[in-house]
Amino acid sequence: MKKRWMLLALVGAMAFGMSACGRKETPEPGTSQEEDGDTADASVQGGESVQTDEDTGRVRDREDYVGIDALAIEEYVVLPDYRNMTVYVERPEITDEIIERYINSNHMLATQRAVEAGDIVDIDYVGKKDGVAFQGGTASGYRLEIGSGSFIDGFEDGLIGVMPGETVELQLTFPAGYREPSLAGAPVVFTVTVNGIVLSEQYADVTDEQLAQLGMDKTREELWEAGKADAEEAADAAYETNIQNAIMDELVRNCTFSSVPDYLAEEEQQSYNRYMESMCRNYYNVDLETFVNVYYGITMEDYNSQIAQMCNDTVQGYIALEAVLRAEGLEVTQEEINAKAAEEAEAYGYTSREELIEDVGYTTYRMYLVLPLVLERLEELVTVEEAAAETGE
Repeated sequence: MKKRWMLLALVGAMAFGMSACGRKETPEPGTSQEEDGDTADASVQGGESVQTDEDTGRVRDREDYVGIDALAIEEYVVLPDYRNMTVYVERPEITDEIIERYINSNHMLATQRAVEAGDIVDIDYVGKKDGVAFQGGTASGYRLEIGSGSFIDGFEDGLIGVMPGETVELQLTFPAGYREPSLAGAPVVFTVTVNGIVLSEQYADVTDEQLAQLGMDKTREELWEAGKADAEEAADAAYETNIQNAIMDELVRNCTFSSVPDYLAEEEQQSYNRYMESMCRNYYNVDLETFVNVYYGITMEDYNSQIAQMCNDTVQGYIALEAVLRAEGLEVTQEEINAKAAEEAEAYGYTSREELIEDVGYTTYRMYLVLPLVLERLEELVTVEEAAAETGE
């Protein structure tokens, strides 16, 4: 449970990132296990559920609740001289081994023949019920073996004969016993794009002649350049993330916090546990306590202790962000929050912006928008020095 700021490791924002983006990219809708209601290990079923906000009432509904946007922020934190901060960040190295890994992962895809039974295909898909994307029904770059029975009936067969680059719409029906009641027996439409057919060959062993025979449209040299471009793009993105992580870590480390409102930390823990309880039931068919005991191998007491500390750290991060937001004269308006939530609601399987904000939590969602705004300003102000790569000696 390591804190990484730009990876949305503000716990609440992380919960949003996981639940919303999880809605967008969780693979395997309607696996054969899901049809039967089984889990990977049936022995983990049972256990008592932890107390959730449905039992206790949500913190933000209390009469004396004050959100971070309304706090007298100067009572809780003194900011450092962040305009004169310096952070040292190492740029990721790009080696031939890394380039080759990108080639094998992303570019060894046949594109010149149709999909056949037994192929492993690289696909993007979006599943919709009544025209709205549903949770767990969307993924990009997912690799599926045709004939494995991993997806609901008709999904895999519907891709046989499809050419890479083509998009098809599959009109399917979830099994009556599907574990998600809202999808059980429901007609849905999957829009699926076949990106390519995954080759078993590895770049190091293949020739130009073999590539042509396998239906590839690139030579070895062209594959190398494509893999190198991927590696460079990923390294640039990782470097940018590292910069933002370093800035956020340095900011929080040098802040002087007088206190953290207990109820805000409690709200974060409540929100995170609510998300985790939902994920455990939807994807593992167990409650949170059972999941923690069996998969994490710890007691609920230990789990809650760790989460409580992480949530306290999260609220400190929220307070630091809010303080910089105000010090720099920046603002996230209610209109902006509503507009962004409306934009994302459909993509993430919500029926409305109100449902998204209610599920994620207003404070969490607002800070999700505050974070990049503040980091953008801090990147303009903070000095970034490129650190020397560690030699490992």
